[in-house]
Amino acid sequence: MGYKWRDRKVSEYVTTIQPEDLPDDLKDVPDSIVGEIIGCLHKGKCQDRCLGAFKITENELRLYHQLGVPLPRLCFICRHEARLRKRNPMKLWHRSCMCQKTNHSHTAKCKNEFKTAYAPNRPEIIYCENCYNKEVY
Repeated sequence: MGYKWRDRKVSEYVTTIQPEDLPDDLKDVPDSIVGEIIGCLHKGKCQDRCLGAFKITENELRLYHQLGVPLPRLCFICRHEARLRKRNPMKLWHRSCMCQKTNHSHTAKCKNEFKTAYAPNRPEIIYCENCYNKEVY
């Protein structure tokens, strides 16, 4: 039908360090890690368009030292997709305020209804804006 098509470029990286061989403590990481090609822990077998390998830049290594976090074991794409899976879905549910405190301008359960990104089967307590502000402030 005349659509443009481009096959996915298969990249075969020659990894110099496997993710299992990375030290857990950042103090044990040499500065030469910047020039290494680290294999992704998923090894390209996940459904996240895994790159299979990644490098650590100097600025990235400096940031890890400042934050005191260990080196990643996954490539950028796998880490990014994992972050995206933690977001709330792009859907709104009709919910009622769950506040039952008597000092929040209502006598029994609050009757406010609204739409929220928190599904009804989630464990979080959902407050309307008025009850939330009275609870927090």
